[in-house]
Amino acid sequence: MTAKPNVKSVFQYALNNIDFYKSDSYKPLKNLTSKNLEGVIRDIPVISGDLFIDNFYKFIPDIRTNASLLQTSGSTGKPKVIPVTYGDMEIFGRTFVNVYKELLGEIPYITINIAPPRPAISGITMSYISEIGKSIELNPGPGQTLLDLLKKSNYIIDSHPNINKKILISGLLSILFREIYNLDEKSREELNHIARKNEIYLSVGGEPLTLERCKLLYSLIPVRGVIDVLASTERVCGGKFYSEELLKSEGIPDISVFKLSRYNNEFGIYSDGKVYYPSGNKLKGLEGELLLTSKGLKGQDHVPLINYDTKEKVRFIDIDKDYMYLEFLGRTNKLVNFSVSKLDDIIIDDVLAFTSRKLNLGEGYAEITGENGLDKMTFYFYKNQFKGSKEEVINLILDKLSKEEMELKYVIDQKLALLDAELVAKDRIPFYDPTKIKSPKIIDRRGIEHY
Repeated sequence: MTAKPNVKSVFQYALNNIDFYKSDSYKPLKNLTSKNLEGVIRDIPVISGDLFIDNFYKFIPDIRTNASLLQTSGSTGKPKVIPVTYGDMEIFGRTFVNVYKELLGEIPYITINIAPPRPAISGITMSYISEIGKSIELNPGPGQTLLDLLKKSNYIIDSHPNINKKILISGLLSILFREIYNLDEKSREELNHIARKNEIYLSVGGEPLTLERCKLLYSLIPVRGVIDVLASTERVCGGKFYSEELLKSEGIPDISVFKLSRYNNEFGIYSDGKVYYPSGNKLKGLEGELLLTSKGLKGQDHVPLINYDTKEKVRFIDIDKDYMYLEFLGRTNKLVNFSVSKLDDIIIDDVLAFTSRKLNLGEGYAEITGENGLDKMTFYFYKNQFKGSKEEVINLILDKLSKEEMELKYVIDQKLALLDAELVAKDRIPFYDPTKIKSPKIIDRRGIEHY
């Protein structure tokens, strides 16, 4: 059994063995006096991403057994190189296996990985999950599609009647949507037939996910549930589950809660110039930016302790010995002004997904421009099989915007801002650009700072 985490002893190891921690800024921590875990973490300086660019070798311990260096994507700051052992990632993968067991009852017999492959964290995570969960992992070869892999999965399951019929598909949302929208009608029917015959779950991450966007996915492929995953090379891990019942519902708010494992990480919430470390429910309802600190585990000597700010705005819901429960409110640096009202990428994402689902449109994005001194927001959609008018699209968008933010209808009705929509061919949507894994939901052409 793996020993319980001991942050103090691992940080002491880092101070003694890793060159970076020998710098002057860490001298006051040489003789740690706090016995309280939160006290130790509170005193660790937040590291600037600049330090990771050219001097990553300083993070490598003097003793390295089976160590790897993983280059992060930079989604939580500037890209950095993190040293790990195989044991580190085994623990990381096992944590996710436990998450899937809790949500799905058992590990799916087959896992399909269409996420960016190794050395991306998504590819590494899925590989470890498959290995530890003893699943068969399928990865697409050149020219192979999601449908090709599902056909193979269906064949394997049919050939082994005693195995479970669960299939876990892991990938970025953009890749999943692109795969499905690029199928012809006959292929889509075949995809749906396989999905109804088996129990398919989606594990997605790396992009903002809302309930409406999940419902749009469900309208294209009837899955049993969607798991929104948070993972990073620093061993942060957590998830949020949207059940099939919720995906089929109408008019029910998103009540799913994000659970972050406390085994690999410690947490803080930055609010009003202070960092709060929840030790109970005293901070219930607190909003702020999420700070995460990777913890070293006893015997895992190559784990650096890194404080970093995710820039995700969250609300603290609850905490227990295993999980911290959070409501994610979006990235705080993506708010844009829409005349006298405010929009953010989560609202835009909801509107896009809702409109696509209701009118059978393809993917889309929003563009903000200036026209005669007014903000103008234009929604662009791949017209897909929609036969209606542009006015029908605009009215549905306005209705949804009004429900998201009451003042938006007033703003548009009073001509304080302009709203438009365009139905275009697939190649006009950035989503389908094969050079872009992720497509923007809001493009601001006004040349002003977001705030």
